[in-house]
Amino acid sequence: MNPLVLLVNDQLTLQYDRSQELPEHQREYLEKLDAKFDRGIELQGENLPNPDVGQRARYMALSLMEGIIYQEDAKAAVSMAWLATRLPDLKQVKAIVDEQGTHFDLIFDREYQPHTVVEFSGLDGNKKGD
Repeated sequence: MNPLVLLVNDQLTLQYDRSQELPEHQREYLEKLDAKFDRGIELQGENLPNPDVGQRARYMALSLMEGIIYQEDAKAAVSMAWLATRLPDLKQVKAIVDEQGTHFDLIFDREYQPHTVVEFSGLDGNKKGD
């Protein structure tokens, strides 16, 4: 399996399973979206008449975050599907949402590894039973 995951503030938020083929109508929708991109996009206030794949990916990652923040499931799903199918080497979208806004990184070089919580006892110098 070659999943794409979305992490928001280090929490696994969405996971896309690339081994599951998209239905025909969803593939067609993504193709229409690509055609729309071919006509240009506006990305963070800048008009891009011929966006490259990196600019398109940033646009879709922003769209993904809007879908998550505003609980627009369809928007988040389309954005995640576009990123997963158009960038097969993309492993993670890591987002930080804080008082300064939303910041994200597209991670291509390492797969998501769940955090493991390790508990230690007796670190205060006291022996158990004291």
